[in-house]
Amino acid sequence: MREPPTAAEQVLAAATEADPRELPEVLCATLCRALKVDGVTLSLLTDTPDRQLLHASGTAALRLEQVQFEMGEGPCVTAASTGNPVIVADLHGRLTQWPLFGPAARERLPEIGAVYAFPMTDGDGGHPVGSVDLLRLEPWDPDEATLQEWASATRAVGLALLTSPVVLPWDPTPTMQAHWGRTHRAAGVLSQRMGVPVDEALARLRADAFGSGRPLPDVAEETLARLLGGAAGDGHGPRGSA
Repeated sequence: MREPPTAAEQVLAAATEADPRELPEVLCATLCRALKVDGVTLSLLTDTPDRQLLHASGTAALRLEQVQFEMGEGPCVTAASTGNPVIVADLHGRLTQWPLFGPAARERLPEIGAVYAFPMTDGDGGHPVGSVDLLRLEPWDPDEATLQEWASATRAVGLALLTSPVVLPWDPTPTMQAHWGRTHRAAGVLSQRMGVPVDEALARLRADAFGSGRPLPDVAEETLARLLGGAAGDGHGPRGSA
């Protein structure tokens, strides 16, 4: 009797059959089914100012990515920067290693119980180029066999994405453009106006969002309107950050 396909095999089979333009969405959906998790996100270049969210499988997953992007830290950022999986079996049960993301997650992500971030690499054991976030609504500490299955499946995701015939990144959806593309553009404009590196400009936008309690996309749009619209051409950063 033939054994059922592994999660990694399901990922590779789905990638083979998918329209390449829909590959991130298909991969997220496949991981949700195969791994029995409640949400998945795929991100490239997670620990750099040029981070690109490829897809988030639902509202909770998108909000998780928004908080990590706004704070500049979190499980997926650490997984991408270190090349090691990051397991947060109970997001609200104890203080996490991230001084900004931890409190923000407990306040803004009450529906998420656990997060499991795996690095996405450019080959077997290669350099991390992004991350795969898995989330569950209830806290859960997976056993070693489950973690190995998840790691194998996320490696298959990296293989499928990085061998796709479509040049990365894909054309962003309106949601992706609003929350990531416009923020990167605002950081680039602010960088040019202030004569600082893009990562410093992005840090200023994040600091303004954190200090004012406003969403980062709103701060980015305000910054673009002010700097490109001529309302404030003095070269200062966003409100409260210069």
